[in-house]
Amino acid sequence: MDDVTGMVARQYDAYAYPEPFTDLAAQVAGGYFEYGNPRDYAALLWPEGRPQRPLRILAAGCGTVQAAYLAYTNRDAEVTGVDLSEASLAHERYLQERHSLTNLRLFRGDLRRVGEIGRAFDCIVCSGVLHHLADPDEGLRALAGVLASDGAMTLMLYGATARTGVYMLQDALRRLGVPQTTEGIAFARRLVEQLPEQHFARWYLSGAAELRHDAALVDTFLHPQDRAYTVPQVLELLERNGLAFQGWVDNSHYHADAALARFSPEVRGAVAALPAREQWAVVEMLTQSLGMHMLAARHAGPALLGAEPDFTAPGWQQWVPHRVPGLQRVSARQVGAGAYGASAQPGVVFSRNGQTIELGPGQAALLDGTDGSRRVSDLLALPALAHVPPVSREAVVREFLMQMWRLGHLLFSRVGA
Repeated sequence: MDDVTGMVARQYDAYAYPEPFTDLAAQVAGGYFEYGNPRDYAALLWPEGRPQRPLRILAAGCGTVQAAYLAYTNRDAEVTGVDLSEASLAHERYLQERHSLTNLRLFRGDLRRVGEIGRAFDCIVCSGVLHHLADPDEGLRALAGVLASDGAMTLMLYGATARTGVYMLQDALRRLGVPQTTEGIAFARRLVEQLPEQHFARWYLSGAAELRHDAALVDTFLHPQDRAYTVPQVLELLERNGLAFQGWVDNSHYHADAALARFSPEVRGAVAALPAREQWAVVEMLTQSLGMHMLAARHAGPALLGAEPDFTAPGWQQWVPHRVPGLQRVSARQVGAGAYGASAQPGVVFSRNGQTIELGPGQAALLDGTDGSRRVSDLLALPALAHVPPVSREAVVREFLMQMWRLGHLLFSRVGA
């Protein structure tokens, strides 16, 4: 175990992270979910269709909850959790016993040595771990080495732009010699409270409610090792380690439609016209709001479907749209222009992660109809679209579904792709 790994292990033994909870059933019933869970994101991970076998899932750097959560929500899967911290694994074992998770195995160890477990995994979830390694490439290569040939992984890596102020504070606290102790944490809290309004960390602090927990404050400001990535750097990290980008977990942070809502149509149009990778990079620089990147990756190869679905491809009507977790119908109210050119119709409001969209009855029926089993061809036949002329119905539905995908509300299984 190298010096960095040892320091990280000691930190998480002293300050187990994330802040643990004691009842998975209550949390899930209350709407708790984790990004990348194959139960909810199979269409992102395997748009060509989920492997037809019980999944072998690896939670690499599982922390206090993640492995147990994956085992609880994927009872037919075999879940393996690996973490450096004995304190974190102790809480995972508590949840395992409380919820009778016989499909969960836990190991204490370094994810760089995950190959020693001696098995391949269909799905790997690695959230907030690689950026704490002295050599993230080494860790990613180790994960790629145990990913099944048709497997998929979800990664969360810190985003560079929103964390600029965080690294300024890390540098100051490091130079001050502030330790990971009760006194050090109290000092860091007092220092943060006294930051000037113009400090680069202020925006980050305004949205980081978890910092009320000591473990989160240590993880953010007193961590001995972390780094962050821009969009191009994320893509380069994957590619130099033999992986291919499969897609963002939430497109709304990267596409001009949602991310640049405050900008003029002229700016949004110019950004949207760029090739996808250039668009994502420009959006990141214009918003400076990405504190983390959540993405899916696969083994590179000619059989891999592209990250962006081609809504003009033959047979696209046979695709199956899936709503992402958290998207909810909120209320109905009058909106100025209803669906498909009608006016003053009762509008339906949907919400996800603070993002609100108002839809007319026809559009709302389309979104309601995406239940994970209906194909696009089934949606085209919905009675709510009967007023749309058949000659234009397909184009109207295509544009709506494309927009919902760019806004991060829908994923697609490309049946027959």
